[in-house]
Amino acid sequence: MKKNVLKSILFVIFFVVITEILTYVVLPGSNVRKMGMIKVATYEVLGEQKNTIDVAVIGDSLVYSSLSPMVIWNEFGYTTFDCSNPAQLITESYGNLEAVTETQKPKIVILEANELFRDDKHKKLKYKMEVLYRKLIPIATYHNNWKNYFMYGSKDNWINIYKGYKYITKVESGKSNYEMTYSSKKEVIPDKNKEYFDKIYELCKKNNIKLVVVSFPTQISWNYKKHNATETLLEKYSDVEFIDLNTVDLGIDWKKETKDEGGHLNYLGARKVSTYIGEYIKSTELVEDKRGNKKYASWDEAYKKYVFYSNNQ
Repeated sequence: MKKNVLKSILFVIFFVVITEILTYVVLPGSNVRKMGMIKVATYEVLGEQKNTIDVAVIGDSLVYSSLSPMVIWNEFGYTTFDCSNPAQLITESYGNLEAVTETQKPKIVILEANELFRDDKHKKLKYKMEVLYRKLIPIATYHNNWKNYFMYGSKDNWINIYKGYKYITKVESGKSNYEMTYSSKKEVIPDKNKEYFDKIYELCKKNNIKLVVVSFPTQISWNYKKHNATETLLEKYSDVEFIDLNTVDLGIDWKKETKDEGGHLNYLGARKVSTYIGEYIKSTELVEDKRGNKKYASWDEAYKKYVFYSNNQ
């Protein structure tokens, strides 16, 4: 009996030690755990060299499927990073932005507009449990990062080749020649979301960051009622720009450039969005082209690996 108890105790100790070792391997950087953030994309941006990110793009899955920082780097020389997760709440986005500003001084923050309308009531308990789970057992969340560790170098030289973007080649056709149906009505933005948008605005203002609200292309998640409500919300924020890419002709072929019947773009559509956003960033004259700058040599290296890995998927 005593032997069995001793074996059980030794097994538990062994399991805890191994888990801690593996956790160290899969976490993106030494600064991650103390930040207390639980979202993978946020951990990734914290692995970037201090004060090297020009533009932080924050929001839900429309961000990481629509904007490729590596395309922007190759075409314009700007450093952008997607800090986004599926069905991300604006409350979470505020936390992400707080974490970003701990180690970075972005000139621009792009906030995805769709999360303004997401009601988080049904997610509160689930989110609290997720926080507890990921803090107690981080390896369960970050187990896939071992590939980055062994493929792209040690944690002290962390290279995330996608910078938060999810490279997707899958094609599931949406409606061809899609165009939003006009409406003069307005969607309701929950009061709590308005409150947290104001917090994001004030945080950007405090850090001298230009805040831009962008609605990325989708046939499913966006409509004119949301467009109208967003315009109304921003009337009191005269220095915040609103770019609705669902009203801009980007030349997207919805038969070939969406991964899920119009819900999200694949890499073909993302290339077009990324070029457009790159041109917008250029127009602000807030960001310099850093190609050829030795300080950003890791971005050139990341782009080479991005091209290689993307071509071999």
